[in-house]
Amino acid sequence: MLSFDEKRKIINGFAALEEKPVSMKRYNYHYPASKREKTVLVKHLHPNGNGFVYAPYLEESAKLDKEGYVNIYDVTEAELIQLIEQSLTYMDSDGGAYQEGDTFVYQNDTGELLKLVFENKMWIVYAYDNVEAVFKSLDQAESYLADEGFFEEQE
Repeated sequence: MLSFDEKRKIINGFAALEEKPVSMKRYNYHYPASKREKTVLVKHLHPNGNGFVYAPYLEESAKLDKEGYVNIYDVTEAELIQLIEQSLTYMDSDGGAYQEGDTFVYQNDTGELLKLVFENKMWIVYAYDNVEAVFKSLDQAESYLADEGFFEEQE
């Protein structure tokens, strides 16, 4: 396990990050150039070696907290560097592969149509002009549509 000082030295090696002290001798590391709303890349690095790196891009099997941070208490140097590099890459992007207004049409066996639209970083299911459901991820929206018997129309 890396010590607090070792972790701090590694993190400070990333010139794009700004170290800011917080309570209980902990440090946060901000990435001011982030294209996303979140700028805290490393949060609550504590003298006991505990801390968190922003990593919402990790698989769901990773133990992320509700804000998308993964614990770095027992990571190796290589793992810490990789997490920070991946987080920087993630924070340098403005989102996924979908753009505002992207629309997909779904149909069921009886010919009813629903539209799935990407708006305000959310996936919205429309029945005609009425909002049917709202989801944070495409997977959630597609799962809902499949459960309701709707499948994407093929052109």
